[in-house]
Amino acid sequence: MRNPRVILTGAAVGLLVGLVSPSSLAAQEEEEAPWPGTVVFSQNKCPSPNMPKIDAALDSIFAPVLDELVEEGMLVNWGILTHSWGDEWNWNVYYGVENHRAFLDFWSEYIGRLNERHPGWWQQVWDLCTDHKDNIYTHRRPSE
Repeated sequence: MRNPRVILTGAAVGLLVGLVSPSSLAAQEEEEAPWPGTVVFSQNKCPSPNMPKIDAALDSIFAPVLDELVEEGMLVNWGILTHSWGDEWNWNVYYGVENHRAFLDFWSEYIGRLNERHPGWWQQVWDLCTDHKDNIYTHRRPSE
């Protein structure tokens, strides 16, 4: 029998790729933006009562910086996947970048800006969730 976690993880990755691909395709056709060859998926287990605080932090701390980095071309796209029904990994962020090196450059700039503009942001947000894990995926186009 297949492991249900493997099936759920596969489904989550499929959903993630589906969410990243259409917007990237549209951007590529319109502006020749880079294809996100790397997708970083940051998963978090967060108690339901903390979700409004997490969403407020997203809106006030993270989103403005992430949007700037998209405008500057360091990040192809990003988004949040949340759910109230499913496994325990209920607050998830994805970052689409051109390649692994681009992710490292983006991440360094992102954390630097967060630290400069919002000292103490990490502890403030970290305390709202119980667990965290990151995965870096290689994203490729299907054969044509």
